[in-house]
Amino acid sequence: MIRIFLLLLALAPAATAVRSVCGTEELLPIGFTEEELTRLHEIGTYVAATPPPPAGTRNPGEFEPMTGVLIRWPMDLPYSFIVDASNHVTVWVICTSSQQSSVVSAFTAAGVNMANVDFVLTASNSIWVRDYGPWFLMLPDGSYGIFDFDYNRPRPDDDAVPGVIGSQWGVPVYSSDIVHTGGNYMSTGLGQSMSTNLVITENGGDEDWVDSQMSLYCGVDDYFTMEDPQSSYIDHIDCWAKMLSPDRILVLQVPPGNPDYAALEAMADLFEASENPWGTNWQVFRVYSSGTEGYTNSIIINDRVYMPTWNTSNDSPAIAAYQAAMPGYTIVGTYHGSWLNTDAIHCRAMGVTDPEMLWIDHTPVASPQPAGSPVQVNAFIRAFPGNTLQLHDLYYRIGTSGPFTKITMTSSGSNTFTASIPGQAAGTTVQYYIQATDDSGRDERHPHYAPNTWCHQYVTSTTGFEHESEVAPGFTVSSPVPNPFSSCVSFGVSAPEGAPVTASVWDISGRLVDRLFEGEGSEAPALVSWMPGPDVPSGVYLVEVTAGNAAWSESVTLMR
Repeated sequence: MIRIFLLLLALAPAATAVRSVCGTEELLPIGFTEEELTRLHEIGTYVAATPPPPAGTRNPGEFEPMTGVLIRWPMDLPYSFIVDASNHVTVWVICTSSQQSSVVSAFTAAGVNMANVDFVLTASNSIWVRDYGPWFLMLPDGSYGIFDFDYNRPRPDDDAVPGVIGSQWGVPVYSSDIVHTGGNYMSTGLGQSMSTNLVITENGGDEDWVDSQMSLYCGVDDYFTMEDPQSSYIDHIDCWAKMLSPDRILVLQVPPGNPDYAALEAMADLFEASENPWGTNWQVFRVYSSGTEGYTNSIIINDRVYMPTWNTSNDSPAIAAYQAAMPGYTIVGTYHGSWLNTDAIHCRAMGVTDPEMLWIDHTPVASPQPAGSPVQVNAFIRAFPGNTLQLHDLYYRIGTSGPFTKITMTSSGSNTFTASIPGQAAGTTVQYYIQATDDSGRDERHPHYAPNTWCHQYVTSTTGFEHESEVAPGFTVSSPVPNPFSSCVSFGVSAPEGAPVTASVWDISGRLVDRLFEGEGSEAPALVSWMPGPDVPSGVYLVEVTAGNAAWSESVTLMR
């Protein structure tokens, strides 16, 4: 079924023409040309729909293993990016056969590692590979696929690229009639994805149909679409947000005087209150921009993050913000004179998902866990068909530093593995990660690149908590554990039914830092936890619980 694209009046053609870095082409804008505005009826007519992939297909996240990066020639990217990327992965260049020698000459002169350069030989209309390029799929058996949507521009050569890649690489291509664009899409890799509601508008306003297409072709059963918080022409989610892992997201922060300030703050709050696919709330990180720098428009290639820079005083703090959100990753500041706040490196390049991915699927253990009881850790671990799984180990340690203890996970069939971490005393912090290897040489961790990045973590407690005190009849609170703490502190609460209860955190100057709970006693959780955000510094804080006229408080120490 062909969907008619509805043009938003805000989507205006670019006013200024830009030439490619090689100077051979006047580049099409990321928006529309005047001529293209007369051909909007062509959108959705270039590629016919196919049946969807098998049920159980998933669309990996951009933070998952990559073997390459896809660009287009003539390009508008800095050679420094191509050089660095070519030393770590394959640089795939979309160009015609007649352009191939020009690419080789230019790349060789720039110092690109030509041993890691390959070509997709086909015509294209524009440099916006992110917007029209293939979305990679992992099929139920662990093999590779490509999802092809109708590109939301009347550019037939661009729209044909995913099919050409599938043909040249021998990868099955699954095409839908949904009108979409890659810059307006983020995937957790676990059935939850996000876009602005531009995708709804571009498909006639039929949200149910959009949801059904995303479910059928990408395995996305939780598709979160929202109003775009920026007053821009493009309405792409990559202009203001960046998914860093299945539970971490980076959101742009602008000055209070910026017209987008209130909407971006509301969006950050919405994410923070929303569940990620692991069933916990998103960890929201912020990166500051004056409004002219689009720092979320970065590209993740394995353990390297290429963040666009603008040669402003905000560049260094932005790199630091990424380092805080993605500890252990290498953040590569990447300058180019033509970056815009709505168009930078993420728009012009895209990662190529590892076609032989070794995949670990694991929902982190909830915190807290009962003291003294073993904690079972389960994981789904699958090698690519034809590769053989070798190691499947769990590593854990007590506390947040020191050596790890290895436990070999036991297969329980159907690619599922389990191991038990021994029970620990109340108030103990336990960190762990999972490692798997196969005979192709792949070495995968969960979380990615652990323990050099971060580890999963939980604390132990008794069901009633030690050191419980009765503040007033029917109102008891336990001492927070662990204390000191590094990421999460928890305490038990029991309050009379009907009593107004609040649980709050204050700093030593008396400023409210966090409101943990506010409601009636019958609604109060038996366990209250505080997980301070990355902007909360180390120090002493006061945890306070009130129930009616009764109050309890105790200090806790946050040690980053």
